[in-house]
Amino acid sequence: MKILIKGLFEIYVLAYVFVLASKPLNDPDFWFHLKTGEYIFLNRAIPKVELFSFTYNGQPWVAHGWLSGLLFYLVQSHFGYGALIFLFAGLLTLAFWFVLRRCTAHPYIVAVAILIDVLTMSTNIGVRPRVFTILFASIFVFLLEDFSRRAEGKSVWILIPLMVLWVNLHGGFVIGLALIILTMIGLVFDKWFDDDQIRLWPRLGILGLVLAACVLAILLNPYGAAMFAVPIKVLKSPVYMQVIVDWLSPDFHRPEMFPFLLLFLLTTAVLVLSPKRPKPSEVLLFLATLYATLTSQRNMTIFALVAVPLFANYFQQWLDSTSFAKFFGRSSLFGGRASMFALLFLLPLVLFAVQLKSTVYGEVRQETLDVPLNAVSYIKENQITGPTFTDPNVWANYVLWALPSNPVFFDGRDVYPDQFVREYVSIVRGTRDWREAFDRYGVRVVIVAPKSYLARKMKSAPDWHEVYQDEMAIVFSRQTVALPQSQKERQHRFMARCFYT
Repeated sequence: MKILIKGLFEIYVLAYVFVLASKPLNDPDFWFHLKTGEYIFLNRAIPKVELFSFTYNGQPWVAHGWLSGLLFYLVQSHFGYGALIFLFAGLLTLAFWFVLRRCTAHPYIVAVAILIDVLTMSTNIGVRPRVFTILFASIFVFLLEDFSRRAEGKSVWILIPLMVLWVNLHGGFVIGLALIILTMIGLVFDKWFDDDQIRLWPRLGILGLVLAACVLAILLNPYGAAMFAVPIKVLKSPVYMQVIVDWLSPDFHRPEMFPFLLLFLLTTAVLVLSPKRPKPSEVLLFLATLYATLTSQRNMTIFALVAVPLFANYFQQWLDSTSFAKFFGRSSLFGGRASMFALLFLLPLVLFAVQLKSTVYGEVRQETLDVPLNAVSYIKENQITGPTFTDPNVWANYVLWALPSNPVFFDGRDVYPDQFVREYVSIVRGTRDWREAFDRYGVRVVIVAPKSYLARKMKSAPDWHEVYQDEMAIVFSRQTVALPQSQKERQHRFMARCFYT
């Protein structure tokens, strides 16, 4: 009976994970992934050159995550945006199922730990290729821990085909290699400092072969070895590491960082207080993922996958040594109060599900998507075409999806050199002459926020006309622009590609 109740409780926990993971389409990169998937499906080809801008059209491009884009498009085109939200909430729930399998503590403790975990990841989840990295990293950690504990080599070979999928779904595949290497180092530490009985060399041999095979598996993508350059380029880019919020160190003044801080402090405390000493390999993985997170906050997801079972299991070890063991010991699962607790956990879940139906799975609105739906609809209806300048993240990505006749100046992909990104920043901040830049690139349409620097300046420019405005966006248009010959040729090439649909 207790096993049945424990299983039911875990289903409740995973249901809460699913609800919390059901988020609006809030990833800035979603739209260009969707557009890439559309191109692949309609052309039966994977792009090798940049297709959607007028500034760097035709330049070599590695569309990492191309398989995610194709999945986005197939699901969206057949079932709609709601199905995508449902699918990716399910994928994240599956990732947490593997986390649950690594927890041996009382279900109440595990539930609290999982809740903190989901909240820690909240800024990194949704309909985004990064969810595949969370899922595969969770599977990798689960299988590598199982192999380290039991030294059975059968399941660990599953990592190789998983790596083939991972490299084509998201650029975070290098995390898989790092997890294998950290496991190998952890085994060495465990033998030297903790357990002399470990048969080290056979395990290292198997993991070494798996690591080599995973490196070769990475080559099984449309771009070959060039895929290795993608994470290296990002990590070496000062623009990514100093400007883009995802790549910055955590700012603990921001409220969304509080769950990560709480998880870090609680896990550290229980590792110190627990009467059972943590294994050196566990400490190594905890510190390595913590360092990665303090360097770049997007790594919080991997840290959370590692920290939550440590917190739950070692907190249980500490509780078992106190008088609270009679309430939260492994043998005191639920007792006669099981039905009451089941009902208490079920009621909020029903309320959350009703709320989701009217918000996340409800009508698509520009306020929830944070994209100028109304402005783009006006541009499309009035056939205002031409090279378009707008915010490079969500807005530009949405424009390249929704307005194929409006190539963008700059969007959220990593195809643009750092110097060009700095030029964009100087334009929007007013440290560079926007008129000269717009003339040089041949910009004809501008979509910006009504209170932005450019909006204020362009309202007084005689050759620019305000054609639309709402609370989110203002649109300016210039009908005649003298373009440099090289710019004309780039635009002609782009317009020729625009009609692949």
